[in-house]
Amino acid sequence: MKAGNPHTIKGKGFDVHPENINRAGKGKKGEILGFAAGDYSKKEIVPYVKRGIDYNEYIPFGQDNLFPQALALFSRLSPNHRGVLTSKERYFQGDGMIGQDEFSQAWIDAVNAEGESLNKVQKRLWTDNHRFGNEWIELISDSKGSFLFINHLDSTKCRLSKEQKEIIIHPDWAKYEGKGDKLKKTFALYPDWSPDKELPNILRSVYHKYSYEPEFTYYGIPGHISGKDSVQIDFKTNKWNLARLINSFRPSNMIFVPVKDKTEADKVMKEIDKHLGEGNQGKTFIVTKSRAVEGQKAEDVNLVEFKTEDTGSWMDLHKQSLSDIIMSHGWYRALCSIPDNTGFDTQRIINEFNIALPQIIEAQKEYIDLYSKLHKEVTGKEIKIEFQNSPPLKSDTYYFIWEMREKKGLPFDPKDPAQNVIIMDNQSKSK
Repeated sequence: MKAGNPHTIKGKGFDVHPENINRAGKGKKGEILGFAAGDYSKKEIVPYVKRGIDYNEYIPFGQDNLFPQALALFSRLSPNHRGVLTSKERYFQGDGMIGQDEFSQAWIDAVNAEGESLNKVQKRLWTDNHRFGNEWIELISDSKGSFLFINHLDSTKCRLSKEQKEIIIHPDWAKYEGKGDKLKKTFALYPDWSPDKELPNILRSVYHKYSYEPEFTYYGIPGHISGKDSVQIDFKTNKWNLARLINSFRPSNMIFVPVKDKTEADKVMKEIDKHLGEGNQGKTFIVTKSRAVEGQKAEDVNLVEFKTEDTGSWMDLHKQSLSDIIMSHGWYRALCSIPDNTGFDTQRIINEFNIALPQIIEAQKEYIDLYSKLHKEVTGKEIKIEFQNSPPLKSDTYYFIWEMREKKGLPFDPKDPAQNVIIMDNQSKSK
């Protein structure tokens, strides 16, 4: 079950093929032009083989094959969207992974030839998981299966081959030149392996992990795609407020001063400058004109005041978009460090962490099971690892139930979901 290009659907769900993204309009390179402004609910989703591009050797991700690039840009548009992503990545990583035996810990400490730790690689995988709904894990071993290295691959650069037996990596899919492109690299899709072109007896493969979404076959999509409109609202209201702030630093009025000649004009301007404020705010725009030509007297000075109405900051719309963004992520407000009227409610943080923890542990278990499966199939060895999760508030007041039981000399089990609930130690409170 591979997730991505769905079957033909009319008027249902989302068409995650943003055909206008990265090439709309005639703006300069890198300029955002109507980002993801299409109406995804009314477009027809057609498999790539029916859209006249059967000559491609890969399965496009999006109608222009740039949907991952659009999602990457999406994560940089809105501070609230970015903040939720960062919060989720931090909590899902927890305190990292540890090994339950010497072999497992050694693998965690150096999981590839570059000497990177599994925790460092895992942080990147969480990033891709929450932003793209797809993770690509490079596997490296030898013909004897004597070891297993893993690397993270950038999700924006990976595509499935049309036969779904290989993955194709390209540094810039917007400039892909076809089958003869010299910049592309291909690797076998796990459980198949391909020989390394430079190192003898070394084999490489790529494991594709993705988020399940009904009606999508080849690639996964992130859950937050339902909040795309709210992300755009957050981005555009911020942009509007910034533009209003910049535009507020302007001259406050204009004065027409009749003068005799240029010499008198320069003298008048120097005298007026002595009495003006700093910057543009509150400044006066001076226009000197010949009173001889206009037939005016020296005292005929005209003042034209600039009046503007800076009403509204879209605050209500901005607040609503924040709530919708958090909801589309399936996440929790207090865990994003968003203060409410009462400030940071520590009890609410603990309560929401307790609610989120089963979801976090379930996602962590998927990776633990995956790494155990890969080691067993590749090296034949058993790997024993676990994630460590600690309360978001570091103090002597809050403990996991299993920590309290350990503290009191009672039987405890850190893997028991019922014991992974944070409680307050009343004995630690001041009396």
